[in-house]
Formats: sequence, structure tokens, C-alpha cells
Amino acid sequence: MPKLNLVGVIVASLVFYFIGFLWYGLLFADAWMAAHGVAAEAADTESPAWMVLGLVLTVMQVVGLAIVLKWRGVSGPVAAATTAALLWLFFALPFNLYAFTYLTAHDATLLAIDASHMAVGWVVSAAILALFK
Repeated sequence: MPKLNLVGVIVASLVFYFIGFLWYGLLFADAWMAAHGVAAEAADTESPAWMVLGLVLTVMQVVGLAIVLKWRGVSGPVAAATTAALLWLFFALPFNLYAFTYLTAHDATLLAIDASHMAVGWVVSAAILALFK
């Protein structure tokens, strides 16, 4: 495994996690919960352990991005963001589309919220990782 900049991975992971907070906690919270059929009261009783798992998943994604950027020898935030956007288009978006395709609801709102969160998170994280090269 290539040597990664630990500070860059930590910063990018925290920023990506914060983007998730903005997406699901502030900007699109009501639309996301409505599309899932979750009442706000039920969301308030959720165990914080799931938030820890969310952070772990975020770090895993950032480490994966960092590895790909290293392997490709990407330098600079614009090239890193472009690489992340392409990775999102050909990997993350198709994964998001599985749920859209195979769940009976075919909810475009959920697809848009989840896919855009990944797109912004990956692009911003990659740009940050490039700054910590």
C-alpha cells in the first residue's frame, strides 16, 4: 500500500463527514426523512453508534481515494477533483443506482440526495488530499 499523508486523510475525512452532516442534518434532512418514511421523532432516538460507523465508512472512502490518487500520480487539487468526479461517475453513482433500480419505490429524491452527497464528498476530499501531498 502506498504511503499516505495521515494529516491529509484525517482532514479530508472530517470535511467529508461534515458534508454529510450538512446534507443529511441540515440541507436535505426533511426531504431525506420523508422519502424514507422516517418521522423526526424516530430519527432522534437513533443510536449514536451508527454515527461512528458513518465516520469509519467516510475514512475508508477517503483512504481509497488517496490510494487511487497516489497510484495515478495525481498532483494538484483540480486534477484530484477531476479524478474523484470520474471515480464517482463510474463507481459511486452506479452503486447508488442499484437501490434506485431494484427497490420498488424508485425514489428519485433519495437517489439525488445520496448520489450528490457522494459526488461532493469525493470531489472535495480529493482536492484536500492533493493539498496535503
